[in-house]
Amino acid sequence: MNDITQKKLKNLEAARNLAEQKYHLITSATIDAIIMITPQGKISFWNPAAEKIFGYKKHEIMGKDLHLIVAPGKYHAPYKKGFETFKLTGKGPLIGRLLELTAIKKNGTEFPIGLSLSAAKVDNAWISIGIVRDITQRKIDEKALQNAHMILEKTVAQRTVELKAANAELSEANVALKILLKKSSEQGNEIEKKVLNNLDNIVLPYLEELLSRLKNENDRSLCLTIQKNLELLTSSFGRTLSLTYRSLTPREIQVADLIRHGRSTKEMAQLLGVSGFTIETYRGNLRKKFDLKNKKMNLRAFLNSIRND
Repeated sequence: MNDITQKKLKNLEAARNLAEQKYHLITSATIDAIIMITPQGKISFWNPAAEKIFGYKKHEIMGKDLHLIVAPGKYHAPYKKGFETFKLTGKGPLIGRLLELTAIKKNGTEFPIGLSLSAAKVDNAWISIGIVRDITQRKIDEKALQNAHMILEKTVAQRTVELKAANAELSEANVALKILLKKSSEQGNEIEKKVLNNLDNIVLPYLEELLSRLKNENDRSLCLTIQKNLELLTSSFGRTLSLTYRSLTPREIQVADLIRHGRSTKEMAQLLGVSGFTIETYRGNLRKKFDLKNKKMNLRAFLNSIRND
C-alpha cells in the first residue's frame, strides 16, 4: 500500500470519526427520542432522550421488539400487518406522517406522543427511524384551554340570557312608564284646562270688576296683589290658551271670555258698566293681539278653538 492510499484512508477515517461525533452530539442533545429498528423490528438505536421519555436504559432495550414493549396492545395487529409490507417496499400508512398516538412507559403508564416515521434502505433492507416527543403537557394545556373556552361559552350564554331577560323587563317597564306618563300628562292638561277656565271665567272677570270699583288705594293694592299672585300660580301652566292669555290685560281677558260665551256688545257693556264703543275697542285690540286684523276669522270661533287646544 503506497503513501497516497494510506493518506486517503486516514482522511476517510478522520471524516468518518467527525461524522460520528456530530451524529452523537446531535442525537444526545435533542429533547426528542430517536429510535431505529431493524428489518426484523428490533431496536438498533436508542438515544438519551428515549431513555428519559420511556424510562428504559439503552442496555435494557437494545435488540428487543419495539412495538411489543412500548406500543399498547390495540396497535399490535395493525403494526404486524403493515410491517410486512414495509419490509418489502419501505412504504406504509404511517411513513412520512406526523402522528399522535399513545405509548407505554417502563412503569406501565400510558402517555400521549407525537411520532414522525421515515424509512431508509441499508444493505438492501429497509429500516425505520422514528422521532418521538412526549406531548403530555401539551395535551394538558389543550384540555385546560378547552375547558376554559367551554366555561367562557357557558358564561357568555348565561350573561346573554340574563341580558335578554333584563332587556325584556326594561322594555315592559318603559311601556308601562310611557302609559303612566301619557295618562299623567293628559290628567295634568285636563287639570290645567279646568283651572285656567275657572280662573278666566269665574275669578278674573269679577276681580277686574272689583278693581274698577275700588277707590281706596289700600284696597286696590290688595286686589292687585291678589291678581298678580293668581297670575304667578298659573304661570307654569303650558297650555296654549294660558300662554296666549298672558299677553292680555285683565279687562281684555274678561271681554275675551264674554265673547267666547256668546255675549253681545250691548250685553258686555251693561255687564262691565262701559260704553259699547269701549267694548268695540277691546274687540279691536283682541283681534290685533291674536293677529286676526284684516282677516275674516270670527273672533268667537278663534277663542273657542284655542280653548280646545
